[in-house]
Amino acid sequence: MTYFQRMADIESRFYEIWKEMSLNDSLTPVERSKLAVWDYPVSDKYTKMWQAMQEAGLPNSLDEAVERIRNSTSASGFAFLGDATDIRYKVLTNCDLQMVGEEFSRKPYAIAVQQGSPLKDQFNNAILMLLNKRQLEKLKEQWWKNDDIQSKCEKPDDQSDGISIQNIGGVFIVIFVGIGMACITLVFEFWYYKYRKNIKIVDVMEANDENSRVKNSNLKIPNLKQEFGNLGEIKNDSGQNVLKTRTLNSETNNFKSRF
Repeated sequence: MTYFQRMADIESRFYEIWKEMSLNDSLTPVERSKLAVWDYPVSDKYTKMWQAMQEAGLPNSLDEAVERIRNSTSASGFAFLGDATDIRYKVLTNCDLQMVGEEFSRKPYAIAVQQGSPLKDQFNNAILMLLNKRQLEKLKEQWWKNDDIQSKCEKPDDQSDGISIQNIGGVFIVIFVGIGMACITLVFEFWYYKYRKNIKIVDVMEANDENSRVKNSNLKIPNLKQEFGNLGEIKNDSGQNVLKTRTLNSETNNFKSRF
């Protein structure tokens, strides 16, 4: 728990520094305005965590922490923060415990030797040799993953936190509704184009020729010869003017008048 205590102490020191700077009378208004903020200037996350730990009470040993976890009756339960290796071993040997979250504040193990001792280089070479030959990984696999006690525990089903079928069920409903409407539209179009009233398709050129023949048969060209014949003299009742015409020729009409 020393880690949280130190982090809370650092936050407290930063807060005191900010308070002294903001309350300093020797600052100009411009410098003081730079220190004015709406939000809390220093994070107090670790301060609150350390206060909660002190209120709950720190366990004196790892076994006591395990018992408090098992006997916890609160809604949120009791969580123990400790060394990752110790917690991993307790989870390995107890099926009712579970390790959650990621490791933080990791620190490497070291073997202390006298300064200037030749054992330092020998230890370094031996560790590098074990790493290159993957001996450390084999030992970890043997003692941590293939342990007999851990094999007796019931392994929970590995379930990913992906999207479930309940969350995307609406998408399939919309797709099926669209497919159904498309099928109904297809059936209606098939029925409409198959059973509708047949329309006779007539060629445009043939229709124009037929219309022209009908018009020519109905058109009567007058016979000018029958209508007029050999026009004779047409006398005016007044006897003043006499009009004579010749037979109508195909080219020109000649009119003569006498007065």
